[in-house]
Amino acid sequence: MLIIVCEIVLAFLFSVIAQVYYQKTKIDFKSLFKGFAERMFLTLFLFNDLASALTFFSALKVATRLKHNETSDIESNKFNDYYLVGNLLSVSVALFYAFVLSQHGEIQILINLRH
Repeated sequence: MLIIVCEIVLAFLFSVIAQVYYQKTKIDFKSLFKGFAERMFLTLFLFNDLASALTFFSALKVATRLKHNETSDIESNKFNDYYLVGNLLSVSVALFYAFVLSQHGEIQILINLRH
């Protein structure tokens, strides 16, 4: 519940900052979602004592700022978004798999208790 409340407050604050700094008058849900995904990614790793995720995440952020051979800024932004979100999801799924594998014994016990 705390995470949901914090995310709502952050969404409001980021929208206000965007309105002041970028003169945007509408809420950019895409940016809000990307920020949420980034925070959940880091939370998941840090919760599991994998602080090296900060280095990995920093490398992803730098890579999304690199220029590519796209013909316009819109195409470049699409590539960057695809690259970042794809890598975050891929690594998160891999972390989930690793968690399930590491907890296999406990999960098996829970399954057996239900039968």
